[in-house]
Amino acid sequence: MRNFLLKWVLSSVLGGVMLWMAFRGEDFSDFGAKLETVNVTLLLGYAFLFFVSHAVRVVRWGVLVRALGPISWAEIVSAGCIGYLAITILPLRLGELVRPYLVRGKGGVSGSGALATVVVERVIDGLLFVALFFVFISFLPPTGDPRVDTVKLSGYVAGAVFLALLLVLIGGYVQRQRTVDLIGRIGNRIHVGLTTKAVRLLDSFLDGLRILPDKRRIIWFIVLTVGYWAIQGVGMKVMADACHIPDLSYPGAFALLAILVVGIMIPGGPGLTGTFELAIAAGFSMLILAPESQSNITLYTIMLHVTQLVVQVLVGLPFLLLRHVRLREALDLPADG
Repeated sequence: MRNFLLKWVLSSVLGGVMLWMAFRGEDFSDFGAKLETVNVTLLLGYAFLFFVSHAVRVVRWGVLVRALGPISWAEIVSAGCIGYLAITILPLRLGELVRPYLVRGKGGVSGSGALATVVVERVIDGLLFVALFFVFISFLPPTGDPRVDTVKLSGYVAGAVFLALLLVLIGGYVQRQRTVDLIGRIGNRIHVGLTTKAVRLLDSFLDGLRILPDKRRIIWFIVLTVGYWAIQGVGMKVMADACHIPDLSYPGAFALLAILVVGIMIPGGPGLTGTFELAIAAGFSMLILAPESQSNITLYTIMLHVTQLVVQVLVGLPFLLLRHVRLREALDLPADG
């Protein structure tokens, strides 16, 4: 319990610092007046689009999980809604562990095998959006903002990291026995007991990568991924119109989404606090907007973040209460799960 609270405190401080960095120099004296100008119809339209994309996201993960065993869609929907809620509200992205916890033992699915599906999901999303980032910024005129070079450099670094992770996953699956044996030989020189547990976890994790050579499931996953992120990109534009940023183009909206997706993969405060706002600020540094639109960037950032939080909480909370899940316990995923 003490360690969990410590993580909350540290992440809250981290999120607070990043929030200050994102909004420093902003004048919030007229924020209330700006809030009253938000187009409620378009705001609800964005909320609906985000809800639909959220449903597609759960189904997409289900395609991966069902490669591990005959788990029911009811279990997947419940675990997915609770899991994505946990990612949103727990600090340091600890919520990523909740979905594997909730499906372990269902239909023969192991906890570490389910964890592998989460890793595959994140790596593919990361690679996709780093690639899309460079595609969409090619359509955007240069802004001259000094932060742009930093954003581009971050994109190259993120791309290299995600590509390396994908190669490790593929290599580990293709050379599964050699990988397990190598870890065993090295670990046994240090501690036999811990190595036995680590090897069992690794073997189960690699078993969860059986999605990689399954062409049919990969195709479905990719189709759902395209649909999911297409809806999200359109939603970014709809929210811009709701917050009176009409000159945010569709290429700009998707470039903004790409930076946001990669940015919030970095552990931050509870509710993605700090990383979300910094990512949006970095994205807007690459866009040329009218002064009137620039004055509404803070409004856009806050409304986007709050709306996403509300939708994910409203969707996940009923499942959380019905299943009586205690999120803190879900973070302790056993190696043989």
